[in-house]
Amino acid sequence: MAKKRKKFPAADGGAKGPALREAAAPTRDEPGKAPEKDDKRPDSPLKAGMDFILVLAGAIAIALVIKAYVFDVYLIPSGSMETALHGRPDGGDRIFCSKLSYRFRPIKRWEVAVFEFPYEAAKRSDADYEVEQYRGQNFVKRMVGLPGETLAIAKGDVWAKRDGEREYARLVKPDTVQSGMWLNVYEECFSDLRENELPEFWRVNGEVELPRGGPLTLLPGDGETTLDYRPRVPAGRRKENLPELPGIPDRYTLRQPVQFRCPATKGNGEPCGAIFVKTIKTHNAAARCPECGTLAPETAAVFYHRRSGLPLEGRYAVNPMYARQGEDSYRQYDYRIVPDLRTVLDAALSRNDSWLGVRLSEDNRNVEARFNADGRIELRVNGAPSLPEHRALADLAPGRRERLEFYVADGRARVFVGESRKLFLDVQIWDDRRPSPRSLPRSSGVRLSAGGSGASLYNVKIDRDVFYYSGWERYEDDKFDQIGSQGEIYINNESFFPMGDHCVSSYDARSWGPVPLNHLRGPALFVWWPPDRLGVIPRPE
Repeated sequence: MAKKRKKFPAADGGAKGPALREAAAPTRDEPGKAPEKDDKRPDSPLKAGMDFILVLAGAIAIALVIKAYVFDVYLIPSGSMETALHGRPDGGDRIFCSKLSYRFRPIKRWEVAVFEFPYEAAKRSDADYEVEQYRGQNFVKRMVGLPGETLAIAKGDVWAKRDGEREYARLVKPDTVQSGMWLNVYEECFSDLRENELPEFWRVNGEVELPRGGPLTLLPGDGETTLDYRPRVPAGRRKENLPELPGIPDRYTLRQPVQFRCPATKGNGEPCGAIFVKTIKTHNAAARCPECGTLAPETAAVFYHRRSGLPLEGRYAVNPMYARQGEDSYRQYDYRIVPDLRTVLDAALSRNDSWLGVRLSEDNRNVEARFNADGRIELRVNGAPSLPEHRALADLAPGRRERLEFYVADGRARVFVGESRKLFLDVQIWDDRRPSPRSLPRSSGVRLSAGGSGASLYNVKIDRDVFYYSGWERYEDDKFDQIGSQGEIYINNESFFPMGDHCVSSYDARSWGPVPLNHLRGPALFVWWPPDRLGVIPRPE
């Protein structure tokens, strides 16, 4: 007779099948077994100290390796990269730099990079006391000229050609880079501007309405209403025939304190070189050195009126270079007119027949972006009807407030609509040949116009582009020696040419010449301090 098998409970509490149970491990207190000895003894203070030192040394070694070959952080000490990077000696932007990137790829034009100051090249072109202070330091500039090309700077723009090419091509900044390089000259929300103050900043032609708190409404009636922005010359500086400037000057607002280095020489013949800081509260054209007491005739800080874009203080001496050339009176002042401009505004078109125009002009040519209430956007070059490639259709509606942006820079016109900056038009407008470095724009301007039932403006902002100097636009005794008489410089295959965005007062390759590639540290990736400036540095795409 077969024996009945004994049933075992399932291991999972319900599943069928035998369950395997592991034998319980004997404990130390199990009868008949001697307790195990505990071999762990406390470390001696000497051994604990050695372990700590080894761990600390390893961490320091790893950090040094990372700092030397992988990543590093840098402080921006001056304002040469305004407004992309803020710099001042008492706490500017702190940037994060990747030292591995250039081991796997070449440099890209328009990106911001860190490199070692080219001491040997600078020493050949500058006095020793001016370059010794920078020896071994790292500089942060924008990569403009690439290896193996000839660079030319003229009329505020940069031109380049490769070896073997005959014609220069104008270098166009991508919007990802351009959006971080605009320098503000005017900004108004109309909440604190009265109607009788409007002519101080705009030349008004037609009917407007500006109630307390805004908005500014253009009432064209049967024609059109126009507003022309013209910064006025301060009463104490103007000539009888020059109440306003013919365009946007090459100046902008520096809201950050700016570093200034004393150029004086002490009694023993040694340079002073003391660094002190100019702030918006101490913007006088002359400043006294806190160490040697010398009254410096000029500072690196230039501050401007919020609305007009004009200096509160600054050099307004007659420029003899222009006077000798028999230029008009406005050309005798020591500033240049900037042709590349941007206008950003919040506007609402009144009815279906309304349209709003934004015109940007340079000398005797202009481009107008016209926004219609039915959504049509068109570019009109020199007043001519728009071409098919100059037209687009956006989601615009009467009475609805929209953000509109239009700019012309490097010969290209771009139109954006909405807070997200949706691009609708990107057109090459000017196809110029390289001009002479001594030729300068004589006028520029912004015109706002409305037709039909009119439009309301809530905010208006005007910016200017970087105006690059070759040095030949300056005084004859203040030009850049490294750039030829035609504004040209050759860059060999082992060098690059960096320049600062605040080009008027940037100490860069225009003074030293091309910088060897082995001086490169890496591209600047993002700002990590201060918290309100935290963000990625725009890169070319």
